[in-house]
Amino acid sequence: MRVLKRKLMISMLIIGICLYAFGNLSFAEKWQPYQFRGDERYEYKVTWKQNGEKKEAIYALELKKTDQKTGEGEDIFEVTYINKGTLSREQLESGAFFGFWSLYGISLNILMLNPAYSFFFTQMDLKIGEKMNFYGAGTVKVIAKEKVGGREGFVCQLFQEDKLLVEWVIDPDLAMPLRSRVFEENKLQSQIELVKYSKI
Repeated sequence: MRVLKRKLMISMLIIGICLYAFGNLSFAEKWQPYQFRGDERYEYKVTWKQNGEKKEAIYALELKKTDQKTGEGEDIFEVTYINKGTLSREQLESGAFFGFWSLYGISLNILMLNPAYSFFFTQMDLKIGEKMNFYGAGTVKVIAKEKVGGREGFVCQLFQEDKLLVEWVIDPDLAMPLRSRVFEENKLQSQIELVKYSKI
């Protein structure tokens, strides 16, 4: 009877370990950046330093599916961009009418997700403890989970040697990061952070 009990306990332990390992594997996800679904709205708060002064602005992106199709039958989307911030009188006169990010001296696509780094996430699993070395670019580590703008994502950090370059919070279900932070000499220089995501 004891031998049977022991065998049963060992079998249950092995099954438990297998289920745990399989469960961890099944939760690992990869992320495809900029794969928008449409009928959605992203609103971000952007902060950065300019001439030693902290600056803030709002950036929003809205994508709505229309009833129209392309000649190939693909859906057509109406896309709206909203930039909200402050400019001096001089900056208003120098071309703010066409969008002011160039006047701020900051590139949103580099701040959000440098195209040179986007391939990292198509290669690695998003699970806590994951680490991948991309020769010449650095090492990406998945260190935790965090809530940003009401969504939960994986905190991913890019290092070159011991220097932190960029930190992203990634929700694999969304097309853009929940938050992106850029560092210089391990000090935060700029950040774009999701305030709200909604389906429309």
